[in-house]
Amino acid sequence: MWRRPLALAFIILLPLIFFHQMMLTDKILARGDAYHYFYPYWDLRNAAFRAGELPLWTNDIFMGAPLLANPQLGTYYPPNWMTAPFRAPTAIKISLLFHAVLAGAGMLFLYRQVMSQRWLPGLVAAAVFTFGGYLSAHVEQINQFQGLAWMPILFALYHRALTGERPRRDGLLLAMAWALQIFSGHTQTVFAAGLGMVCYGLAGAGSQTVGRRLITLVVCAVMACLLAMPQILPSLELVGLSNRSGGFSVQQVTAFSLPPHVIGRAILPSYDGQLFGEYVAYLGILGLGLALWGMAADPSLSKSDKRIWIILAVVGLVLAFGRYNPIYRILAELPGFNLFRVPARWLSLFSLTMSLLAGLGAQTLYAPGRRRPRLALLIVMFIGGLILLTRFALMPDPREIFGGPQIKDSSLLLWLLTALILLALLRFRHRWIPLLAAALVIVELFLASLFLPYNDLSPPEVYLGQRFTISQLLAYQSAELVPERTLAVSQMFFDPSDIAALRERYRRLGMDEASQFHALDAVKKQDMLRPNLSLTWGIPSIDGFGGGILPTAHYSQFSSLLLPGGLRTEDGRLGEGLIQPDCWGACIPDLRALRLTDTRYILTDKVYDIWHEDILYDTAMAKQWRRARRLERLDGYDEVRILHTAALDSDIAALSIRDDLHVTVTDWAGLDSILATDHSILAVTAVNSRREQDFLEIQPPPMTRAVSSGIKIYRLPSEGPRAHLAARARILPDDWQGGEEALSIMADGEADVIHGDADYVEGGTGGRVEFVEYSDTRIALRVQSPSESYLILKDAYYPGWQATLNDEPTPILRANVMFRAVAVPAGKSAVVFSFEPRLWQAALYGGGALWMMALAYLFILWRRR
Repeated sequence: MWRRPLALAFIILLPLIFFHQMMLTDKILARGDAYHYFYPYWDLRNAAFRAGELPLWTNDIFMGAPLLANPQLGTYYPPNWMTAPFRAPTAIKISLLFHAVLAGAGMLFLYRQVMSQRWLPGLVAAAVFTFGGYLSAHVEQINQFQGLAWMPILFALYHRALTGERPRRDGLLLAMAWALQIFSGHTQTVFAAGLGMVCYGLAGAGSQTVGRRLITLVVCAVMACLLAMPQILPSLELVGLSNRSGGFSVQQVTAFSLPPHVIGRAILPSYDGQLFGEYVAYLGILGLGLALWGMAADPSLSKSDKRIWIILAVVGLVLAFGRYNPIYRILAELPGFNLFRVPARWLSLFSLTMSLLAGLGAQTLYAPGRRRPRLALLIVMFIGGLILLTRFALMPDPREIFGGPQIKDSSLLLWLLTALILLALLRFRHRWIPLLAAALVIVELFLASLFLPYNDLSPPEVYLGQRFTISQLLAYQSAELVPERTLAVSQMFFDPSDIAALRERYRRLGMDEASQFHALDAVKKQDMLRPNLSLTWGIPSIDGFGGGILPTAHYSQFSSLLLPGGLRTEDGRLGEGLIQPDCWGACIPDLRALRLTDTRYILTDKVYDIWHEDILYDTAMAKQWRRARRLERLDGYDEVRILHTAALDSDIAALSIRDDLHVTVTDWAGLDSILATDHSILAVTAVNSRREQDFLEIQPPPMTRAVSSGIKIYRLPSEGPRAHLAARARILPDDWQGGEEALSIMADGEADVIHGDADYVEGGTGGRVEFVEYSDTRIALRVQSPSESYLILKDAYYPGWQATLNDEPTPILRANVMFRAVAVPAGKSAVVFSFEPRLWQAALYGGGALWMMALAYLFILWRRR
């Protein structure tokens, strides 16, 4: 009886040991998706929970975006509810700890169901799965970590539903667990688990026929989808409007495939550079050796056919190669497969099954039978060959590894020493060998974990601290009922203005170079509010980062007005796409496009500030100077210096050392004629000729530079409220082609565009629009129009928004590709927009009723038993 509580204590204690730096200090994860994607979303979601609300909508990214429909928020996932009182960094720490325990307990449960009732081998399997490279490397994708933790439980319940004495109960439990995995928000993990269970059913688990095994799985899947209806229906609605509605191309589907030349770095524990997290799947050399040993074990030692798990391991590894596997190119066009990128994530099946086999290998150490020294030597020779192949293989792409790509001699020696320890464990028989093997497996995994993301931490202020940029923008919008939007344009190559002080603080905290790098990178993202950090501070941005099914297709279509050369964003990030060589700086969209989006503030860095002949020139707005024709004279500056070049299509990286850079010196009288004729201007600086150190960089009108610190904030003049009355309106079809036609009309500035079944309206001039209330889910306006017209609100169009005109319902039309519009009569009107997604409400009530029925039926089955 003591073994069960001891095993539970072991499963709880291990995460505290492995996550000790994260759990026992105030340091936080400050890199990757955890920092710039999940922290903002989790803070927004938890704030809504604390207010007793559901997170429905935000106006702070993509000019408006649904929240609950995005499954990656995990709104309906019960373990996320317990983190509601905390800020995101602490909440994610709690979730990681909980799900590490869940993953370990689930793997122990699976091992005891399909392999053996022995506790120690089950704990080995649990340790290898939970703290092996695959699960551990995904701490930055918290929803994926959560979904992976459920995978062993799903397989165990499916096995019980096929072979146990109570298939109805186990089938219902499988459906409920599967629904919880769906709620966790990583759909690709759900798909991988489903396909893995299909393979398990096809391979012959249980005494049922293949057809009955698959029918059982299908019934459980249908029940899981019904229970997950509150999340599935809103998400399907969003998918229908997103870039993923038609699936990805083969090229997109096979992005981030596991390169065969890094297989050694992927499977062996790293003590040097950190391989790209999606490629990490090590079990440890001891874990890998035990798994290979378990493959050759006596079949009678396992309760199920171990060949099934070997097949699943091979399937997971082969699918992970993606584009390097010709078969995957065929699969990439099939429904399901064509919805997901990153084939390397099929390593989840490899990690799961190899962990089970590692447990089985540990179990064979109990067997008193023949020692089989040749097999042990063969396994160690195989691992030794893998080590040598890794040492002399092609170096990984620098973008696929952080730190030195070269394997150090110390790492090579540690690998070889561990291989020799493995040989000793496999060749000798003693009653303490299984326990010693388990302890050494954990020690090896712990040493490897020191180089994983959860031990690469930063002080909490890199996320929670309010940088100067944020303070300034919050001050600007403090008096605004409708906060005006920002656009950050940067490739993040700049240094923070206080970098020396930051480095000194980080050194005092004992942070190594890698941790300092990630902390400084986090600070830069705060300075630029990139890519989703605008959500954290409530500062609206016209772009963002849609790591899942955002942004909408309408947003991507509209983005061609903002990006140079008609480019379109796929994941929402405009700031990186607006840095192009032919702009000699930031490709700031033209003034009309910025006004269409109600953009008031442009954030850039100082990478493109150029010192030339002791005068500083701001070239970030080089593209805008091509449109400038006139500048107002500045008192105190009698001379104007114009930096320009004829090679506007040259490499911007060489800008500061090009020979063809030259300066034209003129006075204010000659400036206007130069602006009218010279289109190679990069920057203009006003100079006091009596004191040349007294100079002032000038921005092309109507822009002004409001802040110049580590970053720059440019400010555009206000153009009035975010809504306006259309003076002229063109009516176009509410389809993709209608959107393409609208782009041409809007680029020429001819008129506003209304999509759908509407009447042409020639609105008058002189109307007035005033905001009375503006929040994420409710917007109230007073309108005075000289004639019938369309009120256009520059917020994203989306199903679920309702409108009333003078307290009577009125339809919302799509306008200008992605915005909202309602028809208003002449005279005074009161218009109210409110977000009331009735489909979401019906899904919530329906799903809640089904959960109550499922729990009641489960209770009845328990009472009958």
